[in-house]
Amino acid sequence: MSSPQPPPPPPPPPPPLNTRRIITTHNASRTATIAINAPKEPTALADGTYLNPLWSSTEIPATIDQDPTKIQPDSTAATTGGSVFCTYDLPPRYEGPMHRSITLDYVTVTRGVVTLSTDDGSTVTLQAGDTVVQRGTMHKWGNPSAEWARLTSVMVQARPVVVEGEEMGAVWPF
Repeated sequence: MSSPQPPPPPPPPPPPLNTRRIITTHNASRTATIAINAPKEPTALADGTYLNPLWSSTEIPATIDQDPTKIQPDSTAATTGGSVFCTYDLPPRYEGPMHRSITLDYVTVTRGVVTLSTDDGSTVTLQAGDTVVQRGTMHKWGNPSAEWARLTSVMVQARPVVVEGEEMGAVWPF
């Protein structure tokens, strides 16, 4: 007679969901001031990750004289002509899908352990403080640890990469 299976361990607690955003501007007397000083809650994605676009611009060079309290960050702005500044939280034991965006991404691991894998089978393990310059290549992010991990990134519109005369387009499996 077999003994009953023990219950599975409880899931880890969710990550801190809010990131405090401080946005500066100028007042009517042309003096610098703080326009926004408040948490910004991320969006839960279907795969268990959280994406939090903190700021975006829809063009390069960016227009920076508009009222920041009337701007809602757009997570797709970097693929449509601008840039996006965001956080991306990965749950424990997560492995994301292989994908490619036509963007130049500056990525820093700000919490936990993250793996970056490319479609040639290369994988590198990143710790908090490590940075990646992602240049329109096929890649995926993972979190091999039992704790939440966070990437902070700036994505900027780019021209498609051309290899051996073939343009490498975006691949979005999600």
